[in-house]
Amino acid sequence: MNFLKEQGFTDKDIKDITDNNYENILENIKLNHENVQSIIDYLLGIGIERETLKELFMYQIGLFFKTKEEIQTSFDEYEIDSIVKSLNFDADSVELIEFI
Repeated sequence: MNFLKEQGFTDKDIKDITDNNYENILENIKLNHENVQSIIDYLLGIGIERETLKELFMYQIGLFFKTKEEIQTSFDEYEIDSIVKSLNFDADSVELIEFI
């Protein structure tokens, strides 16, 4: 999970993420790190806060098994500002988004 350091995550962030997920899920994230990095870049680019990203990794990691294009297409169906505010307030609100 060291690739997350390149995305601005701290050692503590990475420890929290790894402590909250099963090893096989983390291995899948590592194997698909390029896709995960593109998702992180996209989410940061639209205004998702890094702390929210950490929460998504900890409690909604399934989001990172999608492609950036799937996420972007789904987010485009909604008002981006509303999604960003909602997610930054409560990362679990990602469950309300219908992903393609």
